[in-house]
This record gives sequence, structure tokens and C-alpha cells, in this order.
Amino acid sequence: MHIDWTALGEVALVSLLFGVGLAVLFAFGVTAMSRRAVAIDEKRQPAALDAAVAALCFAACLAAVLYGLYLIIPQFH
Repeated sequence: MHIDWTALGEVALVSLLFGVGLAVLFAFGVTAMSRRAVAIDEKRQPAALDAAVAALCFAACLAAVLYGLYLIIPQFH
């Protein structure tokens, strides 16, 4: 049996970077929503930018999850 260590390393590296990147992106979305909630609690004008950043981060996370499901489920191909 032959193991292609280069391909295995590439898969491991991409999986690690994708997993960490997705977690960081979700954390940015949660942070933006938290800033918006604090602004509302302090009776300040909530920044529309925070809501837009949060929506964009969560949409990107959802797109990444759906793309992963597309790659895994063969009926979608």
C-alpha cells in the first residue's frame, strides 16, 4: 500500500485552515452583534455597520457549510 503523504498533508492543512477560518469568521459575527446589542442597551444609536458585518459573516459561514454539504453529498453532483 502506498500513501501519498503530500496529498495527505495538503488535505490536513486545508482542513485546519478552513476550520479555524470559519470559527474566526463566526466569532467576528458574534462580536459585531454584541457591539450592536451593547449600543442598544446603552441607548446609543446602533451602528448599521455592525449589523451589516454580522450579517455578512453569518452568510459566509452558512455558504461555507452549504458548500461543504454539496461536496459531501453525491446526489448534489
